[in-house]
Order: sequence, then structure tokens, then C-alpha cells
Amino acid sequence: MTIKKRKSIKKTGCKSAKKRQLSQNTRILLAAVFLFGFVALSLFALVRLQTVFLPEPMTSHKELVYEEPADVVHQLKSYSYADIRALLENQLMNGSFSSGWRKLPDRNNVQVREIFGDFPSAPFLAELENHLEQANPLVQLKISRGKGTIDFYWQGVLQLELQYQVPTAVKIKRGKIAVIMDDIGLSLSPLQKLLQLDIIITPSILPGTANALSATSLLQNDDREYMIHMPMQPRSYPQTNPGANALLLGQSEDKTRSLIQSYIKGVPGAVGCNNHMGSRYTEESKAMRIVLDELKRYNLFFIDSRTIGDSIAFSEARKMGLRTATRNIFLDNQESISAIRKQIRRMVSLAGENKEIIAICHPHSETLEAFRLEQDWLKQQEVDFVSASELVHTY
Repeated sequence: MTIKKRKSIKKTGCKSAKKRQLSQNTRILLAAVFLFGFVALSLFALVRLQTVFLPEPMTSHKELVYEEPADVVHQLKSYSYADIRALLENQLMNGSFSSGWRKLPDRNNVQVREIFGDFPSAPFLAELENHLEQANPLVQLKISRGKGTIDFYWQGVLQLELQYQVPTAVKIKRGKIAVIMDDIGLSLSPLQKLLQLDIIITPSILPGTANALSATSLLQNDDREYMIHMPMQPRSYPQTNPGANALLLGQSEDKTRSLIQSYIKGVPGAVGCNNHMGSRYTEESKAMRIVLDELKRYNLFFIDSRTIGDSIAFSEARKMGLRTATRNIFLDNQESISAIRKQIRRMVSLAGENKEIIAICHPHSETLEAFRLEQDWLKQQEVDFVSASELVHTY
């Protein structure tokens, strides 16, 4: 009997040891699962906090997404007569070629307006006609440079006649060109190459980028003028992201003003601004008036990059008495040295026709090389390269 009891006790002891071992393994497994879950949740929380509180990191030139400029076809809604009429008033009666206008007596139910200023350039009118064709096929412009008139037809019926003074022969003056290089601040290397060029180019710095402050210091040491490249909502938002600290439609007035103040602090010493993306934002008068009012408080000018054909930004800036101008040509839609060199030469020919031209480019290696190759030819042309501030005006 004693032997049987000992065997029974031995078996019970083995079972208890196994249970203790199993329990210990279970505790270790549960602890590991808990620890893994805690680490995963912590990492997720950190990523969310970074998204909310920190600007979107842009460390490489290749990571930056460029918005399609106005020269590129946009898919537009079908505009009504009122939309088209407002667009024409914005671009022709209150645009960069107009110094003002007055109403003349109607003629056979056709409204007539006299426009003070130069007749719009052929490239500008070609871009406007292309935009109108996309907006509504019922629209037609008839342009007569010899007569100095632009006629607006709707459904084949003449609605509006714009009359310009037929230009007379005048003494040829040297044209002026201001080249703005957008998206500075991702890396200092393109900026250093820009400063080596024997051409005046105005850098526009993206606030919140890794080297924005370093870029301002470098430019101040070289006694160079620079601008703020303000991120704004594009038409393709949110698929195209203008940045974590961008101006978006629907933001409160306080939020808008706070963001602009952060841009000014982030790019200290800037003399003016132009929009980064913004094809959707610059269509909205109410939103742009808040932006422009805040810039006026800080005595900063605004240049409309015109990333969409019906941007109202320049027109609103004129009405508000802000120093302003609008982009005439993009230089590097195609990242090809030969294509950019052709655009540079086209820019010079426009300056001969329009006297004052604002060109926009980007810190591509191809763009910098194209300017390096063209700078000797540019020095021989009847144009002067000036800083952007010299081509902004108060109307």
C-alpha cells in the first residue's frame, strides 16, 4: 500500500509541474502579445501626431508634386453665360493688359466698352480662347488687332465689344523680365547653382521645408530679393496634396490669417508672395480677399502664378489696391534642356511685345543648365532682367 501511495503522489507531482510549466509559458506568450500590441499602438499614435502637428516632410526634389499650370488642359464644368461673362471681365477688362475701362453707349443691343491699356498679346489671347473652348462651345471671340477690337459672341450672337486704342509707332524700349524660381527650400544645392548664374532670378521659398530658413540666410548674405511660395488648394485635392500647412477652402478666417502669419515667420525678410498650386483656391473671391488683406497688412505684394485660366487672384488684388502682377509664361513644363531653352527664347520675344514679362520656373537641374547655356545669348538681347518687385504695380 505504501508503494502505491508513493506512486500516486509522484504522478500528482508530475501533473502539477506540467501545469505550472504550461501556466508559465502562457503568461510569457500573453506578455509578449501585450508588449507587441503596446508598441504597435504607440507607433501608430506617433505617426498620427506627426501628421497633425508637423508639416509634411519634403526632403527630396523628386518627392515634390507640381501642379499642372494653366497652359495644360484642365477638365472644366460647362460654364453658363454669366460665368463666361465674369471670366471675360476678369481677364480682359480687369486683367493685366487693362489700366481701366469705361462704358460707351450700346450699339444695336450690343454692349460696348473702351479699354485703357495695350491690346492683349497673341499668346495670352490664345490661352484665353483655349480656356473658353473647354468651358463652353457656345462661346466665340473674334479678335481684330488691326481694328483694336475683341468681340464676344454667345450662340452666334454678338453680346459685347471691347475697343482698344490702335497702337501707333513708338520708340522701342527695352523689355523687362522677372523670372521667379518656385519651390526653393527642399535643398540648398539648386539655390547655390542659381546664385552662380549671371542673371537676376527671384527665388520663391516654400515655408515649412527643411531648408527654408537656411535659404533665407543664404539669400540675405548675397543681398538677394526673395518671396514666399504660399501653398494653396489645387483642383485635384486631395489626390494632389499641396502640403500639411496649405490654405484650403472651408478654413475659418482666423485659420487662414494664422497660416499666412506662419508663412511670413517661416520665410523672414520676404518681399512678396505667389501661389504654390492653388488652381481651386484662386477661383474663390471670398477666400482670396482674406489672403490678400492679410498680405496688405504686412506690406507684401502678390503675384498670381495663374495655375488656372479663370483665376480671380490678380483681379481681386487690383481692386484691393495691393501691389500685384500675374504670370505670363511657364518655362519648364517639360523637363528637357532643349525645350526649356526654347521657352527662354520665347520669353524674350514676349518681352519685346509686352514690355514687362513675368516667367515662372522650378529648381530642376535641367532648368538651371538651360539658363547657364543661354546666359551669354540673353546678355545680347534688348531686355533687362529685374527682380520681381520691379514688375508689381498698384492699379
